[in-house]
Amino acid sequence: MSALTILLACCCGATAGSGSSAGPPVVFTDITAESGIDFVQTIGDPLMSNIVEATGVGCAFLDYDGDGWIDIYLISGRWQRGISDPAVDGQAREKLASATDRLYRNRGDGTFVDVTVQAGLAQPAYGMGVVVADYDGDGDADIYVTNHGPNFLYRNNGDGTFSEAAQAVGVDDPQFSVGAVFFDYDHDGRLDLYVGNYLTYKPNPKHRHTADGVRSPLAYPGQQDRLFRGNADGSFTDVTSRSGIKIKPVGRAMGVGTIDYDNDGWVDVFVSNDAMENFLLHNKGDGTFENEALLAGVAYGEAGDAAAAMAVEVADYDGDGHFDILVPDMNRCCVYHNLGGGMFEDVAARVGVSAAVIRCHSWAGILADFDLDSHPDMYISNGSACRLEAYHDSLFLNDGRGGFVPVTTCSGSPVANLRAKFVSRGAAAGDIDNDGDLDLLIVSLNDKPVLLRNDTPRRGRHWLQVRLIARGPNRDAIGAVVKARTGGRTLFQQRFCGGSYLSQHDPRMHFGLGEQTKVEHLEVTWPDGTRQVMEQVRADQLITVRQPPARSVPRS
Repeated sequence: MSALTILLACCCGATAGSGSSAGPPVVFTDITAESGIDFVQTIGDPLMSNIVEATGVGCAFLDYDGDGWIDIYLISGRWQRGISDPAVDGQAREKLASATDRLYRNRGDGTFVDVTVQAGLAQPAYGMGVVVADYDGDGDADIYVTNHGPNFLYRNNGDGTFSEAAQAVGVDDPQFSVGAVFFDYDHDGRLDLYVGNYLTYKPNPKHRHTADGVRSPLAYPGQQDRLFRGNADGSFTDVTSRSGIKIKPVGRAMGVGTIDYDNDGWVDVFVSNDAMENFLLHNKGDGTFENEALLAGVAYGEAGDAAAAMAVEVADYDGDGHFDILVPDMNRCCVYHNLGGGMFEDVAARVGVSAAVIRCHSWAGILADFDLDSHPDMYISNGSACRLEAYHDSLFLNDGRGGFVPVTTCSGSPVANLRAKFVSRGAAAGDIDNDGDLDLLIVSLNDKPVLLRNDTPRRGRHWLQVRLIARGPNRDAIGAVVKARTGGRTLFQQRFCGGSYLSQHDPRMHFGLGEQTKVEHLEVTWPDGTRQVMEQVRADQLITVRQPPARSVPRS
């Protein structure tokens, strides 16, 4: 076995987790080579020279064939006129121009097989992001891919193949699309789609494809995001104009996430914008939204600056029952702590994040419990935004008291390098081997991805995974909230689409339980507001919870 195994211990005498002594080390094993993943991402030429090449890409964990094993979808760019170096010609150009995204099926034995061609997914495009949801409610996972150019919606045919349907159903937005999410904003039971659009790239005729060619996003006009309402026949209607998401000045979206930040039962939208204020689109419950970012305290960072915001990751990192927002950026990153009452405070410096990433260009952000101590940890991917310059990624362990302990940073300190340096962009968390802990997938520009298997010693720690299946068209139960009461604490998670930067996490909800061997009370609040309760659920298993007929307590 040629994989590199790295043990990461807590540093500086800090205590990780809820115990009185330091928890077990975090152990990841790089299994990329032995897994059979031979994909290499391309930006279209050998040199990063413009903002399109610098922006992508994402990745996805999904179970496209419903066999219970998590598969992998990887995004690629390609050689494209007006973006890529025109000096690339001959066989090199032909190869780069034919590059496509890749789908790898999990064999269930630690290896993956490339099924892109037979699945019908070998369509060249300049890819950016990916989200996965059963948009048509037929029981299998569909794939939405954002591109620089028309987007793709791959409808799952249920037989291992896909049909591209974006134009047919009305969601082939031809702009520079980046982050996107499926969600049900109007409570009609059908999934809707929010697409974040970035900017209008206009090539400089004097540009000679040198490393100095990447210009600031301020040099380009932003593009309008789009909101598509899902129809009963599986098509979508563009409701951008009447929904209230048109904001002046128009945004430069990078990441998109959903959060019911004020607990009113209506899912809101957070948009991280590049080089300008963020948007928090409050769902008014009448089919319209209003930007409340400034009032809620999430428009800017703690210093009042408009950073180059990238990802949107939503989780309750401190266990207070409110969902918080992590926004990596090119400055100090923002950790918006939910104060309740519709208000947030950026506490990135206070919780130990800012000092560790101050010299980084950060992109993806993941909040997930890697060491199973019941407290979400943090993973941040790093890579230069201006050239193909590699950094180390950053890992933080949750100290169980509302703070984070840096284990690795972009400079490779203070303990050990999590992996070799890469020009990282998207990242996703998921359990690829069904052993109950979360593994990592990280994608980088002009390079191979990295698949890290979590081999952290358990030392008495337990877990629970929950797969939700709802009634009606929104079978994925996107928007549902799960509460797990165990050992005197209540853990909160919401079933989201997407996550991190341009990426999609494992659709199964994962709870680290620490030393608890059961969940005393598991409560699911389904998207329609009904509630379902399970008592005394044994730990260390994946359970599937199906929404019963409408006999539960109605939404209060």
